[in-house]
Amino acid sequence: MGRQYGGRTVAERRAERRTRFLDAATRLFAEEGYADCSLAEVCAAAGLSKRQFYEEFDTREDVLLAAYDRVQDEAVAAVMTALAGVSPRTEPVAAMTAVLTAYLEALGADPWRAELAFVEVVGVSARMERHRRRRRRRWGELLVAEVVPKVVPGGRVRGAPGLAATVLIGAVNSVTVEWLRADPRPPVADLVDLLVPVAAALVEVA
Repeated sequence: MGRQYGGRTVAERRAERRTRFLDAATRLFAEEGYADCSLAEVCAAAGLSKRQFYEEFDTREDVLLAAYDRVQDEAVAAVMTALAGVSPRTEPVAAMTAVLTAYLEALGADPWRAELAFVEVVGVSARMERHRRRRRRRWGELLVAEVVPKVVPGGRVRGAPGLAATVLIGAVNSVTVEWLRADPRPPVADLVDLLVPVAAALVEVA
């Protein structure tokens, strides 16, 4: 069971502490910019010490990377949940609408996370760029292997492997950033209406 402190195990306390660092870093990096935000500010916003920070992360860039991965993982989970509700009887347009809506709502629920994931991680370092490319490839693999076959039975992504998926990912991410920054922000449905035809154009039936 592990030792407990204040009714919580060591693992639970560490998980809570890690979440506090991630929440603080996400907000500060999005509001102030990663380059202009110090480790001391992250610790202060989390209400934790530098010693506690270094028990969870090695560098400031590590907490940025972890926060970025959290955004991506939650978006993947939202897409997979929406995909589970798609049946062979679902019309392709309706299925695409459901999947894109789930993705955008996962991001739009917290604009700080989207700002961090689409803006603040860009150009930080060679390491971060390699990681971003790996995550994009994983999205492409998910689209090819899971999303397209379920949304369009018998369908496949057009063109050379990975390229059409990259087109769709780039289009969705770029317009999402502008949507999140718009004031007032249009409804999710308006954005989905723009993106569904783009997605449909990149899919062909084998």
